[in-house]
Amino acid sequence: IFSVLSFNAAREKDSESRAKEADARSIEARRPFIQLRQKMYQDTIQTAAILANSDVHTQSEVEAARKRFRNLYVAELSMVETPEVAGQMVQFAKVVDPALTSMTEKQRAAYTLSHTIAESFVESNQSTK
Repeated sequence: IFSVLSFNAAREKDSESRAKEADARSIEARRPFIQLRQKMYQDTIQTAAILANSDVHTQSEVEAARKRFRNLYVAELSMVETPEVAGQMVQFAKVVDPALTSMTEKQRAAYTLSHTIAESFVESNQSTK
């Protein structure tokens, strides 16, 4: 009986160890995506701060921030953002400059491409679990 109990305990411990290793590998595999997301979020916040406080920035700073916001909105951030962030980007744009929410055909294509890439990240993460 003792041998059977010891064997079962060892199997449980080995199974727990393998699960922890798999979790660690999954976290490590997602690290580049998480770092990219953090970088994009930081860039977005800095850009939004300029647009939200345009009265204390030069016209050239504001114009550069509008261009940067457009790039983030149309493609770069779309690749890594959560649905909640995507919704807040739209809301922010509507308040700051509603023209930022309208897209040309080329911009819409870039937006769609970026979201498709984001979906592939999600699929890749699910397959590594």
